[in-house]
Amino acid sequence: MEKGKVYLVGAGPGDPGLLTVKGLWCIRHADVIIYDYLASSALLNEADENAELIYAGKRSGHHHMSQTEIQALLLEKAFEGKAVLRLKGGDPFIFGRGGEEALALAAAEVPFEIIPGVSSAYSVPAYAGIPVTHRGVASQVHFITGHEQPDGSSVDYRSLAKDGGTLVFLMGIRRIREITEMLMKYGKDGRTPAAVIRNGTTGVQEEVIATLDTIVMEVQEADIKPPGILVIGDVVALAETMRWRRSGPLSKKRILLTGTRELVRRQHRSLLKEGADPVDMSLIYTEPAGDDVLLDGLKRAEAASWIVFTSSHGVTLFFHSMKKYGRDLRKICHLKFAVVGSGTGEALKDYGFLPDYMPDTYTSEALARGLAEKLADGEPVVIFRAEEGSRLLNRCFDAKGISYTDIPAYTTRVDWRKKDMLIRAMDGADYMTFASGSAVRAFAEMAGAKDGHPKIVCIGPVTAEAAAGAGLKVAAVAEDYTIEGLTQCVCRQEIKE
Repeated sequence: MEKGKVYLVGAGPGDPGLLTVKGLWCIRHADVIIYDYLASSALLNEADENAELIYAGKRSGHHHMSQTEIQALLLEKAFEGKAVLRLKGGDPFIFGRGGEEALALAAAEVPFEIIPGVSSAYSVPAYAGIPVTHRGVASQVHFITGHEQPDGSSVDYRSLAKDGGTLVFLMGIRRIREITEMLMKYGKDGRTPAAVIRNGTTGVQEEVIATLDTIVMEVQEADIKPPGILVIGDVVALAETMRWRRSGPLSKKRILLTGTRELVRRQHRSLLKEGADPVDMSLIYTEPAGDDVLLDGLKRAEAASWIVFTSSHGVTLFFHSMKKYGRDLRKICHLKFAVVGSGTGEALKDYGFLPDYMPDTYTSEALARGLAEKLADGEPVVIFRAEEGSRLLNRCFDAKGISYTDIPAYTTRVDWRKKDMLIRAMDGADYMTFASGSAVRAFAEMAGAKDGHPKIVCIGPVTAEAAAGAGLKVAAVAEDYTIEGLTQCVCRQEIKE
């Protein structure tokens, strides 16, 4: 059997925006992704729905898989002829043990490629306003692993203590007392500025700025836990002036997002503006109907007077299908478009069409009742939506004698690959948002209606009703049934609490 190929990809320090373009391409095209604890869930959200996701769990003090097991797994999947992605936090060659994995692949004659990543060694200090080098302050920087025992390690503390450059200890919190004591033992001035940064580059980043002789006490008082990095040097004193990140109403709040990939992307952007730390966890995905169903739906739409969209995904799928099956857009110029809400309306605008009807209240029921009043006698209607969509539209149209064709254009599926990931993500999350009943049902199937979940915020009353029906306690419901409305609802809830 032909061997596959392994990509050793640096996932960056935590902020998903710091992933390289090539790294993103690899994620989207991989057959198998073997990922570490430090790999952002937003990156995994970009994986193909058919990709296998395997948690390696490499984390300080908690190893889900040993390094030997990980290397054996890389070889196993590669010998199955698959495109294998090893997603590692930061850069794979800066204390990432990527070299060991590359050597194992080379020994087995498995093709591989190295995709460097943005290292936490310099990016995390930058997010705290600390340049690791600065003219006139530090002309050199040392990156040191904080894993080794200072006594008897290969690290030359005597030389480091006398050096005038910046010292960056990756994973340096666990042994911070020993590290600082060794440096001062060999003559490093205790008044040297020092910083500890945890969850660097994310919305829940924590920082402690002190001096070499007080940093241990300050970290203990702030209750900063591993993993994190320790920065020592005069450049740390620049943090107060160079601090560039601004707080928002949701600063330091981790919010778990559960919708489809497209919906989660929009939520992520909205929440970032308010300073939150969004955790992308698409529990559901959409699967288009077969060619015969979609082509029949397009032909019926061309002969109809109105087409109804109940989601932005339905809009996207409709126009992608028009292109895929070679349908002429001029054949739908006569169509009138009805959409359930502003998000769906914006998706329609992306294709050069404006909605002819959108209800004031963004629900299927309001859409059906309002549209029924606008339809002329005998005007045929096509509903282009999910197979499991609300039957309220059908009941309302039936009651009024409206002629319609319901096209089950796609099906919503539960992404069972995310089950274990979801359980881990719930730990430490402050809020969890639901933007559809489908996401609620997926969550209930994966995690159950157990106590201890983050505070739940729903996009509207229909979704909140689904959550209550699943045994979940809802903390707040958005008044404006949009992504922005959902974000503002979380903000109001945070202010209230």
